[in-house]
Amino acid sequence: SAPRLALGDPHGARCAAIAVRRKDALAAMAVDPWSFAVLFVYLMACGPSPLAVPFAVWFVFADHTTRWKAILDFFPGSMASIFFVPVMSIIIYWVNGLLLLWIDLYWRSERLSKYKIQKDQTFDMAKFGKVARNIFFNQIFVIIPFAALVTWYLRDSPGFLTGEMPTPKEVCLHTIFFVIVDEFLFYYGHRLLHHRSIYKYCHKLHHEFTAPIGLVATYCHPFEMLVSNVIPLFGGCIPLKSNGFTIFGWVMFAVLGTQTHHCGYHWPWMWHDHQPSFHDFHHQKFNCNYGNLTWLDKLHGTDKMYNDHLAALKADKTGAKAD
Repeated sequence: SAPRLALGDPHGARCAAIAVRRKDALAAMAVDPWSFAVLFVYLMACGPSPLAVPFAVWFVFADHTTRWKAILDFFPGSMASIFFVPVMSIIIYWVNGLLLLWIDLYWRSERLSKYKIQKDQTFDMAKFGKVARNIFFNQIFVIIPFAALVTWYLRDSPGFLTGEMPTPKEVCLHTIFFVIVDEFLFYYGHRLLHHRSIYKYCHKLHHEFTAPIGLVATYCHPFEMLVSNVIPLFGGCIPLKSNGFTIFGWVMFAVLGTQTHHCGYHWPWMWHDHQPSFHDFHHQKFNCNYGNLTWLDKLHGTDKMYNDHLAALKADKTGAKAD
């Protein structure tokens, strides 16, 4: 019940006002159980890091209706999907990528070094300029044009760019579909790039880094950027004709996820996951571990080399304990 206020009691009025604001803030938080499922999917996609968790909690549970309408008003027509979503993904890519680079170069203490997968490797800053130019080129001339193409295809979809927010259930189910389609397209597109007739002209550029870091996740030939990164990323939203906000959320956390897979550190909060060690091994050996989720690698036996590697590590640890 509301607190009783004495006439002329300014302190009581302030307390009541604070209580109302807190109630309004709590009311703005989504409590749909599907929201927790969305949170789980996002964190599994990007890794539950100390920075990703609060960002994901805010993104999932806060009421973004007013913000999303303001964005659509500021970017009228199709500009939100052609410019706003790509630009936000680019900003997140560079902020997170540069943070991971700074950690690898300047903050790799003994405590952090134990999580480094290839402990004797570090990024060569002499290559930073060409890496940055390549990434910017791909972001501007591959991501934005493809976003325009997707926007053109979805232009008549009633819920694509409207102020109406998708339900947590819709976000969850659509995002799970995005993950499945992304895995399918990425695995087979990635294997295609490793074909001997294509590899040296295209994918070899990405494999210049046998010990990758998060910043080089999209350091690649523009054709690879399209086939192996951008098409898998958007492949699920096209047949579903998903809400723009659903696509926006997926893109943000997928960008963080691909940088996690390339970061070169198997962080303690990734104890439950085969990544990033799984993809890091791919950069070391090249002809194995083509997927993200391992399902298709298991199906086609392209994870055998990695499984043998894990078995050898386990045998070495067992032998060391016996000694």
